[in-house]
Amino acid sequence: MTSAPEVDWHAFNTSAAGRPARRLVSTAISAIGAVTGAGRSVLDLGAGGGSDALEFARRGFTVFAYDSDDTIASRLVENSRMDGTIYFRHGDIAEVEAFPAADIIYSGYALPLLGDALPAVWEKLRAALKPGGVVAVDLFGEHDTWAGDDSIATFTAAEIDAMLEGMRIVQREIRDEDGRDFADGKKHWHVHTLVARAAA
Repeated sequence: MTSAPEVDWHAFNTSAAGRPARRLVSTAISAIGAVTGAGRSVLDLGAGGGSDALEFARRGFTVFAYDSDDTIASRLVENSRMDGTIYFRHGDIAEVEAFPAADIIYSGYALPLLGDALPAVWEKLRAALKPGGVVAVDLFGEHDTWAGDDSIATFTAAEIDAMLEGMRIVQREIRDEDGRDFADGKKHWHVHTLVARAAA
């Protein structure tokens, strides 16, 4: 098993760049009630190879994509062929002082990698979420192999509920099973995939 900090993220993101967007993207768009993303914005935290950010942009959203790896930068040429636009911010998400206001906050498997910095980042994300906005994220549970690693944030179900206080949970899927890690080693995943909507 490889710990998350040991992963070669550029190699991983490059290999994943051609994958289809996750179903979570469509779920988030449906949850906000959007037919198109025109006039709406998304924060994509840990955008990786860019497949999900590109799907939001194809649907007309303005996407503010963040990642400490710059794999997505080579794909921004695709902006000219999309109804929306991606603005890429290269750097440590934990060092962002304030995020732009957003209709959707999206993050696939990336937020837990912020470790102890996640609570402070989460407060900034909640502050950036517009009324009626949607959060669509993956958070790691206490059964995950990486629970106990100081560089990874893991949560109990009650702690996750507290993070979503005041929001209506639209979808909660829990993955609690053995699988492969980001470097194709063995790992037990305990992941809460959540879609929640803020009050309008």
